[in-house]
Amino acid sequence: MPSTIQTLVNALHYAPSADNSQPWHLTWDKNFLSISYDSKRVAGNTFPASHPATLLTMGACLENLRQVVEVLDIDFKYTLPTKLDISNPIYFQLPIEKSKLNTDIQVEKLPLYERHTNRLPYLEKPLPADLIRVLKKLTVGSARAVFFEASPEIRKISELVQKASEIRFRTREINEWLGKSLRFKDTPGEKNDGLDIDTLDLPPGGAAFLRLIGNWRIMKFLNLFGAYKVMSFADAQPIRKAPGVIAVISPIGFQDVISAGQLMNRIWIDLNANGLAVQPYYVVADQLYRFQKGVIPDGLEEQAKLISEATNKLLQLQNGEALQMLFRVGYPAKKPVKSKRISIEKIYTET
Repeated sequence: MPSTIQTLVNALHYAPSADNSQPWHLTWDKNFLSISYDSKRVAGNTFPASHPATLLTMGACLENLRQVVEVLDIDFKYTLPTKLDISNPIYFQLPIEKSKLNTDIQVEKLPLYERHTNRLPYLEKPLPADLIRVLKKLTVGSARAVFFEASPEIRKISELVQKASEIRFRTREINEWLGKSLRFKDTPGEKNDGLDIDTLDLPPGGAAFLRLIGNWRIMKFLNLFGAYKVMSFADAQPIRKAPGVIAVISPIGFQDVISAGQLMNRIWIDLNANGLAVQPYYVVADQLYRFQKGVIPDGLEEQAKLISEATNKLLQLQNGEALQMLFRVGYPAKKPVKSKRISIEKIYTET
C-alpha cells in the first residue's frame, strides 16, 4: 500500500459510526480511493446502506479525509453521486495523482485522531462563549447546527429523547441490533467493532442486564412491567443535566445528509480538541425517520407523531429539513475508554 493511501485509509478508519459498527470498505484501484458499504460484513447487523445514520457516517469519513488531504497538499476534488446506487453502494471517490502517492508528511497529531465519545458524567460548568459563537456559525453545504444552553430548551430535548427511547426499547429490530453490537469482556474472537461495554456508564450489574435484554423475548417480557420506561428515563437524564446540546440539521437528500455527517464530525473534532466531551444521541432522529417511513411499531404511531411535531417546533425546521443528530456537550468529569478499531486488513482492498 502506498504511504499516502495508508495515511488516508487510517484517517478514514477513525470516523465515528453507529454503535461503532464501522460499516465502510475502502478500495484503492491505482487511480481512485473509494469508500463503500461493506454489505458482506455488516448487513443485517446495523443500519442499511442508504439509511441516514449510514450517510452521516460516510459524511464523517469525508470530513476526516478533508482534514488530512489539506496537510498532504492533495486536491480535495472528490466524486459524490446525487443518489446512492444500492447495487453498488459507493459513497465517494477521491482521485490521487501518482506524484502524491508516497508522501512522508506526518499527520498523527491531527485532532481527528483524538475524537472520542464520552458517555460518562459531565461537570456542571458553562461552555466557553467564544466557542459557542463559532459553533453557531458552522455550516457545511446545506447542513447547519443549532446550539442550546438554556435549561428550559434542554429539558424539552431531554423529554424528546425519553419519548423516542420509549419507542426504541419497544422495537424488535433495534433491540436485536443492540444485542449484536455489544462487546463484552468474554466476547469470543477479535471483535474490535461494536459497542464495547467499557465505553458505557453502567451501574453495578449493568453489563449482565444488557446481556440479558439482548434477547428480544426477554426484553418484550420485561416491557410488560414497564422496563422501557425505566430505561428511557435513564437514557434521557444525561441530556437533562447537560451544559449544552447541539442539533445538526439538514434537508433529507443524499448529498445533504452527507454534508450533515461532515458538519457533525467537524463540530465533534473541534469540541474534543478544545477539551470538551461529546455524546451523540441518534434516537430522536432515528424514530422520526422510522415514522416518516411508516415502520414504527403498531400502537406507537401517535407518540411518534407527537415527537415529530415537538421537534419541528423546538428546532424551527424548514420545509424539507430533518434533525440528523443531537450532541450532549460539556466538560468531562472522567476520561472515557476509547472505542476500538477493527484491523485495516478487514476494511481495505487493492485492485
